[in-house]
Amino acid sequence: MKVTAEDLQRHYARLHDDELLRLNRDDLTDLARPRYDAELRRRGLVEPEPEPAPLAVATFPDAGSAALAKSVLQAAGVECFVETAGAYGVRLMAPAKRVNEARGLLEEDEDRARKEASWDGAVAHRFVETNGIRMHYAEAGKGPLVVLCHGFPESWHSWRHQLLSLASEGYRAVAPDLRGYGQTDRPEAVEAYDILQLTGDVVGLINALAAGPAMVAGHDWGAVLAWHAALLRPHLVRALVLLSVPYAPRRAVNQSQWEAEKYPGKVFYQAALRSPQAEAFFEQDIRVRLLAGLWSLSGDAPAGERWQPTRDPDAPAAAPLLPVRLPRWLAEADLDFLAGEFRRTGFTGALNYYRNCDRNWALTPFLEGAQVPQPTLFVGGEKDPVLDFLGDELAALQSHVPRLWKKVLIPRAGHWIQQERPDDVNYWLIEFLNALRPATSPAAALATP
Repeated sequence: MKVTAEDLQRHYARLHDDELLRLNRDDLTDLARPRYDAELRRRGLVEPEPEPAPLAVATFPDAGSAALAKSVLQAAGVECFVETAGAYGVRLMAPAKRVNEARGLLEEDEDRARKEASWDGAVAHRFVETNGIRMHYAEAGKGPLVVLCHGFPESWHSWRHQLLSLASEGYRAVAPDLRGYGQTDRPEAVEAYDILQLTGDVVGLINALAAGPAMVAGHDWGAVLAWHAALLRPHLVRALVLLSVPYAPRRAVNQSQWEAEKYPGKVFYQAALRSPQAEAFFEQDIRVRLLAGLWSLSGDAPAGERWQPTRDPDAPAAAPLLPVRLPRWLAEADLDFLAGEFRRTGFTGALNYYRNCDRNWALTPFLEGAQVPQPTLFVGGEKDPVLDFLGDELAALQSHVPRLWKKVLIPRAGHWIQQERPDDVNYWLIEFLNALRPATSPAAALATP
């Protein structure tokens, strides 16, 4: 004979209280146990079950923060669970009355972690193997990784003001000497400097530091490397900062053809840098050539001494234009450091970037029409001569970079923007990076609603 749930319910209803209580609940079947419990509750022989505790819901920007909060709650004996909430982040749910005690524990953990991760105030110099070369980099601070890529003709030293500022704001700032520069390796082959190799160096650096995804900032040629890293390895580049050179989508023609069409009958400066005579030009007097470039491209140079991107093919070589005194943003020691680096390394590695422009175009047909998908900040100097011939790219930046956070032009500043106006650049850089940080810490997110 089959016993139903209704049969069991009627059976327990006929028993006296003492008979009901003498039954061993553990001996009952799964079918019988709920009916037995229901009869005990109906007669008031057991304490009524408490109403479920209201749940506190905290939303975190990422799974790691939610997992940290969950571990603290569980250590405090609080039952909780995590669920994914799509684009809105990760939700953690727990009984509201227990959350505040766990929040206090989590705040203690966060304070301890901040002290352990505090920056010692120093800039360290290190080396890493990346993409088949040995790369030197300067590093300051602890926290989210920010990679700073310099331009031509510079080095890690061009980011000296940003390294300290970013570190003091809780970021791990890393400024490498790019391939061909400074203490980083300088392969001999011209092809070793094409855009795929250069991008591979940046990607390899991020991977070697095991701190991706990173925010990547680039100035001049460094901007070109930064946006190629963003396009080719988007999962490793969380955000982008472009200084002085706006994103330029792949053109319909290569660099040499573009120069001939845009400046017919003229010699564009990049053609001069590609020529076999370029090394001799710079190495006649390295310090003078560097100072002339730093001065004429800066916002301090008067109109008659501003750098021009083209020259007539038959024009005689002009004497370098030099300032009467160094501009306030360029110390003798900074110029001496840069000149000393190029006396040691020569210019071939740096010039090979330009010698690969046509090759880069041929290697990247798959980037036709590509838009930069990451949040991006652009900062340039209002008096930067480079923006004169990249005006179309600057004007179209929003359409080519849909998540453009801001486009900033700093008055009276020129091409060497992070050196000429370090306070302005640091302000915008940190404003942008902080806007990308999680709005709440795990402890703050656990506040009882």
